[in-house]
Amino acid sequence: MQFLTAVAEETGYTFDLDSPDLEGAIGKLGPIAKIVKATLHDTANPTMLKAGYKANVIPASAEAVLDCRVLPGRKAAFEAEVDALIGPDVTREWVSDLPSYETTFDGDLVDAMNAALLATDPDARTVPYMLSGGTDAKAFAKLGIRCFGFIPLRLPPELDFAALFHGVDERVPVDALKFGTQVLQHFLTHC
Repeated sequence: MQFLTAVAEETGYTFDLDSPDLEGAIGKLGPIAKIVKATLHDTANPTMLKAGYKANVIPASAEAVLDCRVLPGRKAAFEAEVDALIGPDVTREWVSDLPSYETTFDGDLVDAMNAALLATDPDARTVPYMLSGGTDAKAFAKLGIRCFGFIPLRLPPELDFAALFHGVDERVPVDALKFGTQVLQHFLTHC
């Protein structure tokens, strides 16, 4: 919610979380919309399938591994939805069970990130965001350590950055890296 509030303040767009067309409203954000939309729902994507040993023999069993991303506080509901979809004849188990991670966006570390960003770009704004991808924060949370991602890149508006993730041509513009290096140097020097 804090993310969409900040984006609304910066862009003038409105985002009603109860709207049936929230995804349509988020679509106005251009290429970044794909990343934001991924944080609105639980997801389950089959990434590994295994069945059979011979082309002309029906397998006695089959296995599938799904990459699941579950929103904070939704694990029980997610499991119930999956169980309803797969039915009683399929066994489900977690291969890796790291709970969703959520923390407040405050504290000395957040202040240091904000100061480093503003020292390099006085018009910048740090905004809390939930990452839909994997993160080590889940493991650190078990130790009581709060984690924040901080990837200061100034990307050109026409770059579809999300489309480059894990692709053949995954890249970041050199100017974005230079900007990020300046911000991180200030952050590490003054933190």
